[in-house]
Amino acid sequence: MDAIFNFFNSLLPCLLIIVQLLNMTFTGTLTEKRVHDEGYSAGLAAYERNVYRAKILSDGYYESFWFEPVHVLTNRPHKDVESNWGYGGLLSLTYKLAKIDESYEEKCATVVEGLRYYRRVVDGKFDGYSYFRSFFKETTTSGVAYDDNMWLARDLIGLYELTGEKKYLDLAVEIADYLIRSAFVNLDPQMFSDFGYEAENDLPLGGFYWDDRHDAIHACSNGPAVQLLAALYRLTGEEIYLEHAVKSFNFLTFLVRDDGVLHDLMRFSKDENNNITGLLGPDGPPYSYNSGAPITGAIELYKVTGDERYLNTAKYWAASAHAYFARNSSVEGVKRYPTDNIWFHAILLNGFLAVEPYAPEECAVYINSIQTSIDYAYDNYLTRGRPFLGPFIPDDWVGGWGNKSPKDTWVLNAGAQAEIFATLAYYNMRTAD
Repeated sequence: MDAIFNFFNSLLPCLLIIVQLLNMTFTGTLTEKRVHDEGYSAGLAAYERNVYRAKILSDGYYESFWFEPVHVLTNRPHKDVESNWGYGGLLSLTYKLAKIDESYEEKCATVVEGLRYYRRVVDGKFDGYSYFRSFFKETTTSGVAYDDNMWLARDLIGLYELTGEKKYLDLAVEIADYLIRSAFVNLDPQMFSDFGYEAENDLPLGGFYWDDRHDAIHACSNGPAVQLLAALYRLTGEEIYLEHAVKSFNFLTFLVRDDGVLHDLMRFSKDENNNITGLLGPDGPPYSYNSGAPITGAIELYKVTGDERYLNTAKYWAASAHAYFARNSSVEGVKRYPTDNIWFHAILLNGFLAVEPYAPEECAVYINSIQTSIDYAYDNYLTRGRPFLGPFIPDDWVGGWGNKSPKDTWVLNAGAQAEIFATLAYYNMRTAD
């Protein structure tokens, strides 16, 4: 079996290019590749500029990574099938484009159909979307990252609210129910008190594990959990979703550092049966998505409860994230963001947009900082698109490509670059009045 799989992978680049050419030929989309716009879009108004740039980059993304007729997304241009994490990025990008251009709704439906290649079914019951794609629908047996499922559910809820199609809500509910059943653990506040935190004994407290090994409990698996569960409570009225959103939010507060950004995870002592017996403490550095998703989750909780604590927390986390992640650079007026993962910054931008209606002046500063930085990358480092390769912009928005080759662009980051422009366009559209 391994030999067959390796042989298939060796042929994958050629096969996918053939698929792409056939698809373009029969759908009438075989056109001359767009080239660098040589400053054209810089002269457009903000909304038109962001839409234009989102579509330039997303065109390069779809042509380089997404092979729609066979529902295959690759990790690098035409190389290796991408994991569920990257596939979630495909869904997120396409959903964001649909928010500014309804013609992308059909593509969203196609992407959602492709999720079935990651779907696990055990004894006739849904068992999550796995790490890796199978050759056939609903036959995968690889493990599950719970946060991957949360990101999918988040965008499925968004698609439901955008289109009104209940099938998307049903899929999100299915994921949420699976996560509550498989990933959630109640936590004893006394453990946190014993460690030195202030924790009332009756505090509703629990968390979602990061993956099915049930090791540590991460910010990345609780920020999006709060967001999607609070939203599901708003849409369905089912108390179980609000209950778990509140417990998960309370857990996140113990990950907050003195500077207002979050540790990556909390470690616990365990017994021989992997049951939690005590607290070892927070661990891991801050990442921008571990601020962005909790900000959005706090706003969702504020919407459904009216509790000012959630709104005030979201404002504080947003200000802290901007102060921490937007660093001064060698270019006057342009901030430098971490270069490890651009998708992280797309999630942070979502958080800023969530809190913006309640703090428009402050959030305009945060959002415009991201706008200025990614515009700098586009204006100075956009590659000339070649057949089946880009155009792309680098992960280092200020420093450029360095010794990295556009041929090695990671699909998740390429999609996030386009998604950020689409999100900024939606912000322009929403605040135009």
